[in-house]
Amino acid sequence: MSEDAKARSALYAGVLLFFLTLGGHTLQLEPVNNQFFAFAAWTCLLLFSVVLYRAKGSSPLVSRTEEFLVLALWSAFFGACFELLNLRLGLWQYTSQPLTLSTRWTGRLLSWAVMLPFLFTTTELIGVLRPFRKVKITPFSPPKNSTGIMYAAGAIMLALALLLPGYFSALLCCAFFLPAEALNLRLGLPSLLRELQAGLPEKTCNLLASGTLCGLLWNYWNSLAGGKWEYLLSFEAGTRLAGLPAAGYAAFALFAVEAYSLYSLAAYSRGGKNWEEGAWTLPGRQPPFWAAPASFLVIVAALYAALRLADSFATAAFLGWV
Repeated sequence: MSEDAKARSALYAGVLLFFLTLGGHTLQLEPVNNQFFAFAAWTCLLLFSVVLYRAKGSSPLVSRTEEFLVLALWSAFFGACFELLNLRLGLWQYTSQPLTLSTRWTGRLLSWAVMLPFLFTTTELIGVLRPFRKVKITPFSPPKNSTGIMYAAGAIMLALALLLPGYFSALLCCAFFLPAEALNLRLGLPSLLRELQAGLPEKTCNLLASGTLCGLLWNYWNSLAGGKWEYLLSFEAGTRLAGLPAAGYAAFALFAVEAYSLYSLAAYSRGGKNWEEGAWTLPGRQPPFWAAPASFLVIVAALYAALRLADSFATAAFLGWV
């Protein structure tokens, strides 16, 4: 199928989903009303992908469909990992979940799988507008012991978040960024820190803006859903927007940067291939042949564990199994 044909198909699917989502929510039809977040997010992603393709001439969904699907799979994995961490942190819980297990799990998987494709497609859309093209910083060289410092800082932040979640849970937004960037630099993978060292902060700024916008959209759609997540925060920081204190949206901005670095690292299992246009293969040592299938098995195990444990410990008003 040509790219133009895929773009038209995505447009038709997006328009169809839009009316299905709007009608299902208005008429309280299930499972659309209960799973409104997943329907709305995928609808918007399809339409954003078409707009990006028309504006730029390429988009992950239309031009790099295989990489888009791999990205969605890894997105579901990252969602599962944060879900498992939430069992300790207790930052959110699920309410009014559907009785049918297949509906509940499918909705949750689709919600996790849409995050990174939506985030990075929005980042590319912002990149077309280039609002941060004039932002420059002075190039710099990191100290010789910077790698060890980055590993240690990440480990300390993760330990504090897990040991004292009531005080340091916000550190989870940064805990994986520095170690992932250190490994990306070492392995020759795409790296935000490498760009910052060269005095090029535009991609980082695009990601921060994309994370903030996505956070606003995601929480708004969640507030309209019949089955939703609710935040369990022990603090108030300004006016709440769609159920989250305004200051909390900084976490989504930082999550976008962290997600980029983590996915760049995950791409090592496939020789550095990722969703970005013009992505290069690894210039150095290639991953072992078993890296990709082993990653797939880890993803499947993490998804199953997260779905089971979220039902058991992070779901309020649990309606039962089928």
